Amino acid sequence: MPGVRTIIVDDDAGIREALRLLAKANGAEVLAEADNGRAAIEQAERYRPQLILLDVSMPVMGGFPAARYLRKHIPELRIILISQWNQRAYADEALQIGVGGYVVKGSVATELGPAMDAVMEGETFVSPCISD
Repeated sequence: MPGVRTIIVDDDAGIREALRLLAKANGAEVLAEADNGRAAIEQAERYRPQLILLDVSMPVMGGFPAARYLRKHIPELRIILISQWNQRAYADEALQIGVGGYVVKGSVATELGPAMDAVMEGETFVSPCISD
């Protein structure tokens, strides 16, 4: 999946940097970054990426409402939610919205690449550590 046009969204600059490095290591082209869901929507509408890595918990607008908006208005956009929460209910809500992936932050170093590959192939990916 070389060259996948990607936007990275997290309110923590250090997490954004880590996600950027991991995404680039997996062949992504990072077009832009944002620190909240509202800014993510603006960036997605401006750049029309193929993939967005979207944090769940952020100020202004969180990942779930941003993902709902993006699924409705840019349905071809692939979305991976990145979250500190490893409960099944969060992953289920993400999948109900129609996102392609749900990756737990504690596993992002090893799971982001496989998640990106799966989501870009039209499959879903959920961190294996999700508890019931």
